[in-house]
Amino acid sequence: MPQFHKRTGHLKALGTIEQAVFNRAAALRSARHDFAIVDAPCGEGTLAAAFREAGFRVLGLDIERHAEALLGGSFQAADLNAGLPLADRSFDLVVTVEGIEHLENPHLFLREAGRVLKDNGWLIVTTPNIVSLRSRVRFLGSGFYHRDSMPLNETSRHPLHHIGLRSFPQLRYDLHTLGFQLHDVVATHTKPVSYLYAIFIPWMFLYTLIAFRKEKEKAQRRRNREILRTLFSRSVLFGENLLLLARKVS
Repeated sequence: MPQFHKRTGHLKALGTIEQAVFNRAAALRSARHDFAIVDAPCGEGTLAAAFREAGFRVLGLDIERHAEALLGGSFQAADLNAGLPLADRSFDLVVTVEGIEHLENPHLFLREAGRVLKDNGWLIVTTPNIVSLRSRVRFLGSGFYHRDSMPLNETSRHPLHHIGLRSFPQLRYDLHTLGFQLHDVVATHTKPVSYLYAIFIPWMFLYTLIAFRKEKEKAQRRRNREILRTLFSRSVLFGENLLLLARKVS
């Protein structure tokens, strides 16, 4: 098994978010060599190349063909808005790095991820954290989240536009209604400026408690307490981007 702490080759080129995903994938890998990963969308292919370099079996999917030169046969062109062109139960891990917010139907993509995962397979999702304190304050003042601080250019639909931004509770709902169990929610990184917004925590906590009070169903009230704890965790309050780790329930 490779020594993942050594940053060699394509591993050196990974950004902060990609490095966080790589480390999680390395921790999930079983003792067997054949651990299959699909990276969708794979962008330039750097993360998929790092996975391959570390001994994973990997396939990169993207509507653009930028990664084809780097990945060769490990790349396949695909429109993720139309589903995943992959066989059922064929992968151990699906990773989607800063991709779900660009899709027309994030719920469909997550359903497709569940379909192509083997039983007890894993899913790693990273996405902008639109419920961070800084993002909530920006939305209160402007109506726009901190990763989209002004209206999108309407000249034409662009694949990089954030048309599917989802909050943590929305993503949790997606995962739990599509056959996943959420295992962890962490921040990929935090900017120091975010801590300046901590003054708003007491007011936001009280306001959220009031918003949750209307739920009458006992089991959902218990789940809401879990959601509340995560919403006011350090990762969600201050993190720039979230990394969600979920497992397919067999």
